[in-house]
Amino acid sequence: MAELEWEGRPERPSLRRAIRHQLRSFDPTVRVIAESFLAEVSSIDLLAVGGEGELISIRIGQGGDDAVVLTQSLADLTWLRPRLSDFLKLAPGLGIEPSAEPRAMLFCTNYALETRAAVENLPSRSIELLTYHCFRQQGQLAVLFESWALPHPRALAQDRVEQRPPPTKDFKSQPPLAGPPSPSGFRTGLRDADLCIEPDEEKILD
Repeated sequence: MAELEWEGRPERPSLRRAIRHQLRSFDPTVRVIAESFLAEVSSIDLLAVGGEGELISIRIGQGGDDAVVLTQSLADLTWLRPRLSDFLKLAPGLGIEPSAEPRAMLFCTNYALETRAAVENLPSRSIELLTYHCFRQQGQLAVLFESWALPHPRALAQDRVEQRPPPTKDFKSQPPLAGPPSPSGFRTGLRDADLCIEPDEEKILD
């Protein structure tokens, strides 16, 4: 087996080609139709069509810019929605489904916790987070993908509750409960002892 050499920060055009090549085996339903496609302000690294005819914005980060890439991807979805009919007219043979909602795929070397948590507020599959690792094999740049999914926030909260030790109480320090309520002037049937009213407070209430 040829020795692998891990690559730190390859040139963006080479990285685009490597990710495009790996996508063919990672998800054969995704067909890249354009590279460096100008959107609202910046260029989408790879524009693709998914298995359901949806347009896919593919953005690539190169370390520490995952929040920026997420913002750009959200802007891409806003930009693509009203232009579906234009794509259909210009390229009717691409298999674009006008009723399919556009989505985005993000490829970054890592994601901050806030970026991951932010994606959880979006509809399912609208933004897909993937990490990539670059290496060279016989001088050729290649990438490995890892998909990432955050457990539902409720599940995380439940894990914390289950792992938290039960609270301890010093029952000896608790004041004794008053006896059962007896008939009184209150409609609830409570008496002064039930309300734990101090003598000074009782004078104020009078």
